[in-house]
Amino acid sequence: MPYEELSKLFYKDGSPDRYRVNSEKARERLSAESTFRSGIVFNEDELFLAMPRELSVIIERVLRRERKASAAFKALPPIAQGAFTRSLIIDEVVCSNGIEGVRSTRRQVSDVLDEVKHGDSADGLKSKRFKEFAKLYLGLSEKTSVMPHSPEDIRGIYDLLMAGEDLDGNTPDGRLFRKDPVDIIDGRGRTAHSGVNPERRIIEMVESMLSLQENEEVPQICSAVMAHYVFEAVHPFYDGNGRTGRYLLALALSDPLSVSTALSLSRVIAENKESYYQAFKTVQHPMNHGELTFFVMRMLEYVLEAQANNIERLELRRGQMEGARSAARLAVGSDEVNEKGGDLLFMFAQVQLFGWTPEVLLTDAANYLSLSPQMARKHLKTLEEKGLIETLSQRPLKFQLSARGRGLMGLLEGE
Repeated sequence: MPYEELSKLFYKDGSPDRYRVNSEKARERLSAESTFRSGIVFNEDELFLAMPRELSVIIERVLRRERKASAAFKALPPIAQGAFTRSLIIDEVVCSNGIEGVRSTRRQVSDVLDEVKHGDSADGLKSKRFKEFAKLYLGLSEKTSVMPHSPEDIRGIYDLLMAGEDLDGNTPDGRLFRKDPVDIIDGRGRTAHSGVNPERRIIEMVESMLSLQENEEVPQICSAVMAHYVFEAVHPFYDGNGRTGRYLLALALSDPLSVSTALSLSRVIAENKESYYQAFKTVQHPMNHGELTFFVMRMLEYVLEAQANNIERLELRRGQMEGARSAARLAVGSDEVNEKGGDLLFMFAQVQLFGWTPEVLLTDAANYLSLSPQMARKHLKTLEEKGLIETLSQRPLKFQLSARGRGLMGLLEGE
C-alpha cells in the first residue's frame, strides 16, 4: 500500500470522526521507532520525518547515482573538471537569482568569477554586485567553505550573498535578523505563510535548525533538506531568504554528495518552481501535522534529476574530449604544431566542451603550460598565426578555438 499524505487520507475519509482519525495517524507516524523527530515546532506541530519504503528507495537511488556521477566527474582531466565546475557555478548563481525574480546574466557571473580569480573584470571595472555571491559558490566548489554553526554565521553568509544588492528598505533591522513580522505571498496575492516572529524566536529557531543539520543520528542528506525547510519557513530576513537558503542547502549537501551535484540543484528547482513551492505547502497543511517526509522526497527527486543531467552531459562530452585528445596528438605528430601547441589545443577543446563559454584566459593558459604569461603568449601567437585560435578580448586577454581549430579538433560548431 503506497504511503500517502495525511491530508489526502483525511479527505478520502467520509466518516464523522475523520478529525480524530487524522490526529491518531499523525501521532502514530510521529511516535514510530523509524521516525526522525526534529524537536522543532511550528503551529503546535513538531516537524518530523517518517521513513517509509518509498523514501528508503529514493535515498538508495541517490547514493547509487551519486557514485556514477562522481566517477564520471573524476574521470575528467583537471582542465575539464574546472571548466565544468565553473559552468555549474555560473548556472547556480543565475538560476538561484532567477527563482527570486532577480535578473543576472551568465556573462555577468562569468566576468565576476574572472575578477575574483585574476583581479580584473572584462570591462576593467570592479563589479560588486554578485561578486561575494559567486565567491561563496567558488569556495564551496573548492571545499574551502565552512559550515555555519551559529546564527551569527548565518547572518555573515547573508551579508556576503546580498552584497551590492539594493534592498530597498529591507535591510535586516534586528540584532541579527528582521524585527518585524513578514508574510510570504503566493502567486495569487494570498498569504501562503507567515514567518516566525519576534526576533528572539527567530534566533531560537535558527539555532534549532543548525542543531538538526549537525545531528549525526539523522541521515545527512535528509537533515540537510529538513534544515532547508526550517530556514525557509522561519524566513529570518525581509529579502534574500530563498537565495540564502539554497546556498546553505548546497553547502550542506556538498559533504554527503559531490560538489557537482550540490551545484546543480538551483537549475532543477528553477525548472520545477511550482512543485518546489507546493512541497512547502504540503508540510504547512494543517492535516499533515508538520510531516516533512513528502518534502524530503520531492527534494531528493530534484537531486536525482540533477545527477542524471550531469551524468548525461559528462558522458557525452567525455567521448568528444577523447577524440580531441587524439586530434591534438596527431597535430603534433604531423608537425602542424609543437608539443606545447598541442597541449594548448587540447586545453581549448576541454574548455569548449565542458565550460559555459569556449574562452581561455592568457593567465590560465600560462598556468596550464607552467610558463610565464610572456612565454605562453608566444605559443598562443603561433597558434593564432596558424589560424587555429583567435583573440576574443584584449583586457583581460582571452582566446578561443577558431573555426579551423574546431575542425582540426573534431568539434562541430556550437559544441
